[in-house]
Amino acid sequence: MSQPPPPPPPNQPPGGASPDEPEGTPSLSKETPAQPASDQNGPGSPEQQTPGGPEQPASGQQAPGQQPPPAPPQQPGGFGVPPQPPGGGYGYPQQPPGGYGYPQQPGGFGAPPPPGAGYGAPQQPPQAGYGYPQQPGQPPYGPGMYPTAPPGGYGPGGPGSPGGGGANGKVIAIVAAAVAAVVVIGTVGFFLVNDDSTTVSKKNPGPTSENGGGKPGDTTGEELFKIKSPKINDDRAVITPGAWATDDVFAKTTVNGIVGMDAKSGEKAWELALDGEVCAASKHVTDSGRTAVIFRENESYRSDCSKTAVFDVDSGKKVWEKPLPGTGLATSSGVSLTISQNTVAAQWIGGSVAYKVSDGKQLWASKEDGSCQDEGFAGGKELMAVVKCGSYSDPTLKVQKVEPRTGKSKWEFDVPDGVERVRIISTDPVVLAVSAGTSTTTDVMTVGEDEKLKAKISLGDRKYDPGCGIEVESCATAVADKKYVYMPTGTHEGQTSSTNELFAFDFESGKPKWKSDAGEQRTIIPVRLLDGKVIAYKKPTYSGSGGQVVALEPDGGGKQEVYLDNPGTSSRQENNFASLSMREPPLYQNGRLFLHHTLLSRNSTRSYAEYLGIGFGPQ
Repeated sequence: MSQPPPPPPPNQPPGGASPDEPEGTPSLSKETPAQPASDQNGPGSPEQQTPGGPEQPASGQQAPGQQPPPAPPQQPGGFGVPPQPPGGGYGYPQQPPGGYGYPQQPGGFGAPPPPGAGYGAPQQPPQAGYGYPQQPGQPPYGPGMYPTAPPGGYGPGGPGSPGGGGANGKVIAIVAAAVAAVVVIGTVGFFLVNDDSTTVSKKNPGPTSENGGGKPGDTTGEELFKIKSPKINDDRAVITPGAWATDDVFAKTTVNGIVGMDAKSGEKAWELALDGEVCAASKHVTDSGRTAVIFRENESYRSDCSKTAVFDVDSGKKVWEKPLPGTGLATSSGVSLTISQNTVAAQWIGGSVAYKVSDGKQLWASKEDGSCQDEGFAGGKELMAVVKCGSYSDPTLKVQKVEPRTGKSKWEFDVPDGVERVRIISTDPVVLAVSAGTSTTTDVMTVGEDEKLKAKISLGDRKYDPGCGIEVESCATAVADKKYVYMPTGTHEGQTSSTNELFAFDFESGKPKWKSDAGEQRTIIPVRLLDGKVIAYKKPTYSGSGGQVVALEPDGGGKQEVYLDNPGTSSRQENNFASLSMREPPLYQNGRLFLHHTLLSRNSTRSYAEYLGIGFGPQ
């Protein structure tokens, strides 16, 4: 049994708490508030919520099929060992897979590491070739539009809650967040804001989709609206995390509130005022159209992120609001929340708590016992937690499936030694992004229902890029179904310009099955799964063509079907979002595409971030 950790170093906040673990494992207990017997909701019992059963997060993922047999033992080799430099040309050779993005032989996935190497061993120096450090003048990002956040993330609310990594990890993360904001924005200091969130709309009264949210009846797109960014008078960077879409409304956080846009007419539908800035936001929306945010107790940027609320995305009405318990250390650099089923789970440096989405009733809260802490949650079909136990110098990491109503662990995966940080790409099936021997993402792992590792996909030096920050639920450019994990390659030089590809990796083996080219002057990222297909976004070209939404069949070999072709007349504004958005992927719902910013400054709102959000849909 691990010993309790020593006191944190100076200026080091205490860690959070974890869901219950199996008997004999150091854990944090979850305190479930006493409730009348009639309110103890077991599986199948009625909830206090909207008709139609427990609220489920909307998801395009397919439900997993039957459990495949356990994977064979891993071949020799450690995680984090980079593949050999790629050889061969682009495209599909007729011989065994090669070309950009494909692991080469020898080396690559499953290849033996150098003597003494293993999971977490120091990385070899990056090899030459595409997918490795970019040429001067190119941004050091992955797919070219949604860059992987540097260690520490970009600040409050988005990728930026604490991960594993030793005694100074959280302090370094906070410092790095501030530095990154300066690098990206080019400004420092304090700020004052005036909320001037006027909008520009273009009416779109026509029908949207012919099949309930997938391919529109008309794939020729037009600009629906733009949301003007709030006016920022001083130099401090402003974070606006959170954006959501239903069939009828696109909602976006702004300064001290949220604005909802009618997706059909392009007009403002509602505004919801909050007491302070939004610090964190769930990425999930329930079937009944509800989601959650954490926000500051007042308009001062120094105030605590001590309040949480659930609101209805379609109407803009607040369903309930609660103070977070014991959140004196809940600053915007260390809070997160997610939704799974009828539960909203919040985490901060020092604790975690869960409430019913439907009525705000507290379900459970962590009770710190000094041996483990919650690193964060991921939601969707399952509620999952990353839990760190042991000392600061020798931590162990676990990934747990948590019973949403009780906080009890019902499934647990022991992360291999040497991993410093874990992010969760998918909760069903379980797909993880890990950092081994470094603070950047080195591997993607697939895990079976039997709690066993199935496959590992080595990423090289951003050869493939899941777009992860440091928050547990922060991987912006990877999705998964029961057969494949979908990830883009890093940006590299094509025949005439920068480009990349989208790869499908086999869930059971980790081997690449197909790739799909973005095309010249474009990059491509997966957005979601919908109607059994992968929905992907291709950024606009710099020669004036608009972006595209395309669909790919999982077993279609990478063939693309255009769902939405955005107008060239909006390509400049679209490029401002596609090229510089630092955290959030696009949203695609009911045949419409929505892009948005989450990091603003006085300088940026006078240039590329003039608009906070933009919507596209069929003519």
